[in-house]
Amino acid sequence: MMQYAGNRGLVKGIFLLLILVAIVFVGISFAKPYYRYYTLGSHTRDFLKTDTGSIDAIKANVMKDAAELNVPLDEKDLEVVRVDKIMKVKATWSETVDFWGYYRKKIDFVMEEEY
Repeated sequence: MMQYAGNRGLVKGIFLLLILVAIVFVGISFAKPYYRYYTLGSHTRDFLKTDTGSIDAIKANVMKDAAELNVPLDEKDLEVVRVDKIMKVKATWSETVDFWGYYRKKIDFVMEEEY
C-alpha cells in the first residue's frame, strides 16, 4: 500500500516538472521578440543622442543593429525624419512566435524614437 503512494508522488512530481518546463519555454519564446524590440529601441536612442549625422547614416545604423539582433526589419518599414532639430525614427515589423506548430501568435511592433 505504501508503494502506491510513492509511485503517485513520483508521477505527480514529474508531471509538475513538465508543466514548469513548458511554462518556462513559453515565457522565453515570448520574451525573445520583446527583448529584441527594447534593445533595438535603446540602441537607436543612444545613436540619436551621440550622433547628429545624416538621415542615411541613421538608417544604416538602425538596419545594422536590426540585422545583429535578428529583427525582421525591411528598409521600406523604416522612416527617419528631421523636424527642426529633432530626429524622429519610426520602424514597424512583425514576428511570429511558434509553439511546435500547434499555436502561432503574430506580434506587431512599432518603434518610435526621437531626439
